[in-house]
Amino acid sequence: MYELFILGQLMDRPMTGYQLRKALVSVVGQELTISFGALYPLLDKLAAAGELQLDFKTTSKRPQKVATLTKSGQQHFWQLILAPVCLNKQTQLTFQIKLNFLHLLTLSQQLTVLADFQAFAQGQLTRLTEHQVQLQHNVHMLAADIADALLVVDLQLVRAQAQFDWVTTLIQTKKETER
Repeated sequence: MYELFILGQLMDRPMTGYQLRKALVSVVGQELTISFGALYPLLDKLAAAGELQLDFKTTSKRPQKVATLTKSGQQHFWQLILAPVCLNKQTQLTFQIKLNFLHLLTLSQQLTVLADFQAFAQGQLTRLTEHQVQLQHNVHMLAADIADALLVVDLQLVRAQAQFDWVTTLIQTKKETER
């Protein structure tokens, strides 16, 4: 998923690791970003795979590694951005990253990514509703614990519904511009 972000960011222009990390923070937030200790080895891995080229640029401060996307990296980006997203604990973050690169996609590709995101959001609503019902009938939990857990599920449902409504509206807007 971080590979997708790096490759996508480099589709627009070469960037340093520092610039890539700052861009990621602006997209996913400080709590979900990657550390420099993980970012630079990932850049080295992508360079070893021939997906980007790392060059040193000397500024007045100190040398910086600048990453430039290769043709192979562009092809890998297209594979990642257009691939279906597997349901796992990183699914939400993967969709956030994909949404950041809608400007690189055709309208048809955008609608495909958005429809996948919409299906994920609908699945979240279904799973949370089922979990809510299970909690209400859980004989192994104290009533106070059930009440607190239901509050958390209510919050998650509100977030999931807002996400579903947002993506549904975006799909409708994009389809209207297509006409």
